[in-house]
Amino acid sequence: MTMGDETEILTEFAENIEYAYNSEEIRKTWYPMYYRGVLRERNKYAWLQNNHNIFLKGTPNKTLYNRWYFSESGFITALEYSPNGAHVIVGHSSGMIQMRHGSTGTVLCTLRNIQFPPKPVYSIEYSTCEERVCYASCMDGAVYRIEIPNIDAPLDDPPAYCIKADPVLETLNMQFYGSPGISSYSTPFITQRSPALSLGLSYDQTKMIVGYGDASIKVYDMETQEACLTYKVHKLRLQFIPKKLQRMHSGQVCALRCHKQRPYMFASGAWDNTLRIWDTRCQVGCVMTFEGVNICSDSIDLNRDHCIAGSWKPTEGLTMWDLVARKKLNVIRVQNRRPDVDGEYIYACRYWRSDDYNRKGKYGIIGGSGTNCVEVINLHNRYISCSYPAPGTVLAITSHQHRIAFGGTAPTFTIVSFFDPKHEKEKYEKEVEPEFDYTKPEVTLYEDEYSGLVYSTEQVGEIEASTKTSK
Repeated sequence: MTMGDETEILTEFAENIEYAYNSEEIRKTWYPMYYRGVLRERNKYAWLQNNHNIFLKGTPNKTLYNRWYFSESGFITALEYSPNGAHVIVGHSSGMIQMRHGSTGTVLCTLRNIQFPPKPVYSIEYSTCEERVCYASCMDGAVYRIEIPNIDAPLDDPPAYCIKADPVLETLNMQFYGSPGISSYSTPFITQRSPALSLGLSYDQTKMIVGYGDASIKVYDMETQEACLTYKVHKLRLQFIPKKLQRMHSGQVCALRCHKQRPYMFASGAWDNTLRIWDTRCQVGCVMTFEGVNICSDSIDLNRDHCIAGSWKPTEGLTMWDLVARKKLNVIRVQNRRPDVDGEYIYACRYWRSDDYNRKGKYGIIGGSGTNCVEVINLHNRYISCSYPAPGTVLAITSHQHRIAFGGTAPTFTIVSFFDPKHEKEKYEKEVEPEFDYTKPEVTLYEDEYSGLVYSTEQVGEIEASTKTSK
């Protein structure tokens, strides 16, 4: 066989393949495996276009910035906005903690370098009484106190880059498996042998509550840094305690959230399929136990008298609990989700933090590995108000006013904007009343009882003067 015959055969084979993909009849029988892949890609792009037309087109909801970073930095496992929304603290699975701009996502400073071997940062919490200070719980069993540098980066004029976070220096740290330079911003605050998986600060900032991998919860005093309360029971003793009387977790405490108005109350979720509400004033500690909640990440949040929890389930993953009635309020079964979703599988669940529009907890934000997007759900009517596609599994979500930041397994950090159509301002401007001219004397009107005519002060004066002259 000559070279010309080989090229002719390959050309004919390529033409047959192209004809098979373009023909509707032959496509059903020829090359089914490749056809399924092409069909899956077409459905993917069709879903993205349909999602854009339904939730984003013609609305102020949009993706503000989509920042890519080095995959060696690890997954984004924790996010937290600053109280003023100027910047966001990002924790990675490699142990690195960075400070990014609140509206553009630009890296402003690396607060903690990569650990070797990598130890993920699972939760970050801001301190309200200490200025520019936050705390982070890590897999190595330590809670780090992070001092945030005072970098002037206004939201109106955001920087394109920052010299304190040089990507070249980060790649140099990744090339060597020695111990990188110690960051002056991050210092160990509390250390334990068991991994610290969750963290919370009380409302009065006097107590720190930490959930560990050995199913224990410890309450620390912020001044002495010593444990004043420890909620733990040995696994052998759990066998002799009835399930209804158990008041401690038997699995890893992976989620913990303190109440923003009540300094003595906090909620926790563990791998034992329970959600527990705690009261530090009570000797037992646990005052409420809700079962059937498969929490596998930091996916619980508190607002007033309600608690929402996201479970790693294919259906009915988002539930809402009433802390006053001590029962399940409702299961959020979303009505307008696309039918091709395999399941919810929620990893991150938060209330929308907006003081203007969501004080009563009307909206919740969820993300996971099933929907391939971040959804803003109206908890009252159980409808998706907006949906933002995500390139991978979403592990962390945070929000401040109209901005929502999220990240996960894909090496991207995304910031989007959310506006509810019901909260748009009035399109018609109100009529502006003319300003009063204080240079002119005030005009007072008088009504005649007999004739019904109305006279001003000048006319009344003229009438009185004419009557005097006539007399």
